[in-house]
Amino acid sequence: MNTVHAFSLGSGNPSINVYVEKAPPLHALWGEMPLTGSHTPLINGDINAIGQAGGNGWRKVFNVYAKLLYALPEHSTLRPQGFATWQRYRDEALLQQASNAALSFGRHDLLTLAESGGIHIIAGKTHAQKLGIAEQCVWLDKDFARHPTLPIVICPYFDYRQLSNQKIDVLTKLMAKL
Repeated sequence: MNTVHAFSLGSGNPSINVYVEKAPPLHALWGEMPLTGSHTPLINGDINAIGQAGGNGWRKVFNVYAKLLYALPEHSTLRPQGFATWQRYRDEALLQQASNAALSFGRHDLLTLAESGGIHIIAGKTHAQKLGIAEQCVWLDKDFARHPTLPIVICPYFDYRQLSNQKIDVLTKLMAKL
């Protein structure tokens, strides 16, 4: 893993936690990486700046994350409220303090974190294998797995080709069951 330590971007006490293997080039924005174990909320403009510094791959991650949350059922307490589109949500609230969402990097103790609440989504089967959680989950098909007792889901990486709109629908249904 390229990430030396574990940290998260977003809300300090999120209900939705997404884990990806590699962190974006945050040093280009802040000069240094967040501290180990920290939750660093973004502010308006940070997602665009990270996309500029990190390239199209990071824009896709943020787009898919916002689309996923916006695709949750209207009645879900996890669905963003007060935004006309997922793009507005992405630009104005995703991974900010009040977003109730986090994007995490590095080696987190997923079992302990999942026991303390929230939904935990590992983006990418290979990443889940490196974290040692893939073999503890029940594979529903080649793309999705679910931990038998904890709110942990493994899904394709947050990229349009891997996590298409159809697969986002599958993931929202899995999230609703947690």
